[in-house]
Amino acid sequence: MRLLFKRPSFLLQLLWLGCLAACAATAWLALQEPWLGVRMAVDGDKLRVVVDYSQQITPGAEVRRVISATGSAVELLPLDLTENLDSFASYLEKDKFFAKQSAMDAMLRMSKVSLVWLDKNNAEHITSITPRPRPLASLSAMFWFTLFVVSTAFMISCWVYLLSPKDWGARMFALTGLTLLMGGISGALISERALALDGAWFSQLDNFNSLSGQAMGGAILAMFLSFPRALVAPRTLWWIPALFFPLWLANTLHLLPDSREPMLAISVQMILAFIIAAVQWRHTRGQPLERAALRWFVLSVLLGCSLFSVTNIVPLLFDQPALLPMGYAIGFFLIMYVGIALGLSRYRLFDIDEWAYRVFLWVAGATSVIALDMLLIFTGVTEGASLGISLLLCGWLYFPFRQWLWERLVGATAPKFDNLLPELSAIAFIAAANEQQARWEALLRRIFDPLEFKQSEQDKAGGVREEGLGLAVPGCGNLPAYMLRYAGRGTKLFSSRDALFAASLSQLLQQIMSGRTSYEQGVTQERLRLGRDLHDNIGARLLKLIHHLRGTPDADVARDAMKDLRTAIAAMDSRPVPLSNALADWRAEAGSRCEAADCRLHWQQSEALPDIELPPRKKAMLESVIRELVTNALKHAAPSSIKVEIDVNGMQLKAVVENDGSIADPLAWRDGYGLRNIRGRLEELGGGLSISSAGNKVQMTIETPLI
Repeated sequence: MRLLFKRPSFLLQLLWLGCLAACAATAWLALQEPWLGVRMAVDGDKLRVVVDYSQQITPGAEVRRVISATGSAVELLPLDLTENLDSFASYLEKDKFFAKQSAMDAMLRMSKVSLVWLDKNNAEHITSITPRPRPLASLSAMFWFTLFVVSTAFMISCWVYLLSPKDWGARMFALTGLTLLMGGISGALISERALALDGAWFSQLDNFNSLSGQAMGGAILAMFLSFPRALVAPRTLWWIPALFFPLWLANTLHLLPDSREPMLAISVQMILAFIIAAVQWRHTRGQPLERAALRWFVLSVLLGCSLFSVTNIVPLLFDQPALLPMGYAIGFFLIMYVGIALGLSRYRLFDIDEWAYRVFLWVAGATSVIALDMLLIFTGVTEGASLGISLLLCGWLYFPFRQWLWERLVGATAPKFDNLLPELSAIAFIAAANEQQARWEALLRRIFDPLEFKQSEQDKAGGVREEGLGLAVPGCGNLPAYMLRYAGRGTKLFSSRDALFAASLSQLLQQIMSGRTSYEQGVTQERLRLGRDLHDNIGARLLKLIHHLRGTPDADVARDAMKDLRTAIAAMDSRPVPLSNALADWRAEAGSRCEAADCRLHWQQSEALPDIELPPRKKAMLESVIRELVTNALKHAAPSSIKVEIDVNGMQLKAVVENDGSIADPLAWRDGYGLRNIRGRLEELGGGLSISSAGNKVQMTIETPLI
């Protein structure tokens, strides 16, 4: 049995049964009051019949007074049906109200009561009514709505508490649910009275309702002190009731100068709560998850409490009637409880940023209309005209401002595909895989600005992770998947909108890369066809020419043409060549040329070569440059030796070709066709050629990047 009471589901069921029992008891108490079978409502400065279950009084008739069986009469006023006793500015007025309620309650408990009413022609009628037990069906929709709201709020607060029973924020949240339930029950009994309650019982309900409001405000204040960071020690929270309970007690004992002081106390509690929220905002700097919870928390309280205050508390402070019956206005608190439950349970917090701004703008718009409407009424404008003017001015001024502010807060920070499409296309058509990956990573960093950025092997599916702290970006093509954490340099969370945008980027890049692959496959096939045609047709004819010219000087020319043809065909091959293999090919060809010219070749190269591969075209162009340098030396200098030094430093190739032949000063040279070709090829590769001499030796140096 002890284990059963530790199960949250079992405890939640017990609490639900207790809540149902409290609501049933409230309905039973409401049915114990004497009932005339008539429902009345305030219409301006008159009381009118809404429903007469006995069908003796015409609906819409004005009720003037009630007469007891002994003949005593009491004039009925709209104030007799008030449900918000905070509208009384002095204790004397409130005591007179309770005395009148007691007198009418005593009249209703007699055997017979008469109502004096006027029909639409202002003819006076007297109807005798025998008070009888009140049926359950007579309880109003507002009564049941109030019980539904406070019960739901209470169960939400208990659910959050059972999720984190040791968390003081959850404990204070549960306390607000309990105080709202108590206040809702007392308020429902007050508003549902048929006409009158016993003054002493009415006064107790009013004091209990006031205590519930004070306790709820204090609990909200304690929540802000405890969530998401504990700003004070738990024992310090006892100072809150120690400060505000004496105020309630003084009001109960009629010791305050104004009976509306408790309303001001609740307003002070809300102001203090938002000041503490600002302190929480400062303390949660660099913690996006906590800030997201705090933002949702503050907006939930702002929305619920502000709407309730604007419709009930603020009008009374300006001696104006409430804009909405308290039984319905209490429904605004349900919005607050749902929002706080989402914040405290940390559920889907990564979607709150955009919704937070929408809620804020919505509340600001509604508040501006109501505030302007009240201001115009206060200055003497009629209710209908003030509402029309308020809507007109807000339509002209607020909504354009709201749209501008929304674009500044949300729309301006959202990246657009049309701006990113050229960059995605450039990334897709980069030939080098490492450069393509670097450009893609740079784009993701610029868009999301994460604090952590790393490749992800396990999480290849995109989406929001760690309740908004992380974002998984799916891989595309040869690019890996990534995990990004702490968006905006740790100032915000990733949202589902970010996940959708990242997935769309990856998908679009994949489509562009697929188009590039198809294009390259077509180019490769065409190159292979041209290579086969050159090899099978031109190559065969050159080979036949070499055999025909064998033994003649022209045979060497034909052989050189054949080598150039093979180099061009090799350049069409789409397969890259390892650097070590390319150097071996260049050395072998240079060696054969020097041997044929009776010249010694000294070839030196770096022992440790980087493990890189040269694209076919780059390999062919460098091969042509080396061949041309060796050919020029053999042709123009008639050297006895040629020295070739190859040095690879990182991704940079340096080749020095030196000969000891007789040759003019390089400063007096004029570039011929061969040198112009060498310079043109090297410029295309991003390199260059330099020529120098030392004694009787000439050095031709080339430098070019390999990637």
